Amino acid sequence: MAPLFRSKWLWVYSIILLLDVIFTAQQLPVPRYVTKPLLTVVLAIFVLTERGYIKRSYLVFLLLALFFSFWGDVLLMFDQLNPNFFLGGLGSFLLAHVMYISFFLKIRYSNPPVPLCKYPWIFLHAAFLIGFLIYLFPVLGDLKIPVIIYAVTLSVTVQSSLHAFHLNWQKAGAYCITGAVLFLLSDSLIAVGKFVGPFPAGGVLVMITYGLAQWLLVAGAVLYFNPLLQRNHSSI
Repeated sequence: MAPLFRSKWLWVYSIILLLDVIFTAQQLPVPRYVTKPLLTVVLAIFVLTERGYIKRSYLVFLLLALFFSFWGDVLLMFDQLNPNFFLGGLGSFLLAHVMYISFFLKIRYSNPPVPLCKYPWIFLHAAFLIGFLIYLFPVLGDLKIPVIIYAVTLSVTVQSSLHAFHLNWQKAGAYCITGAVLFLLSDSLIAVGKFVGPFPAGGVLVMITYGLAQWLLVAGAVLYFNPLLQRNHSSI
């Protein structure tokens, strides 16, 4: 097994995510007050254990992304109590995505030669974004502008991850891109559940996609900077 998957913190994360998914499926909100915020805390600890490989300027963006994600998780757990909690959670995750975007752009422009633009994927993603917003627009009410701003920012996260790496030899890119796409899927499911209506196993699907998204983003970031992990993954 590659060293990345032997990290005790990633295994701890996997166990907490599994528990959170079970609590979600069983509709047990109280224990989730512990498990859900713990996810980003454990990932932050994992990043700090690898900080010797990650330059400080990159490390700050990565930790801030997890910091704002933590507060997004906390606030969204209480969005049924007050609409402002939803807006606060949305704003926190918006800032988390800005940090991820900054992280990926910093990689892109320090990763010579600068990766080429992948126009077919840009156009395909833009078509999905426009179509999804058209689908949601009639039911967004007063949240049209915040949701559109967030959706565009999330899309930039996906595009910045897609254009940060040389995918033919940097396997970290596959982790980060998959994580960003799963983040997009998770938030799309949240939007459908909140604005269109609940659907079967919606909460479970949201947590699985979100949990995997954060794991892959962080694991990919660590893999990119840790030369030992890169060598081991190149032989897989």
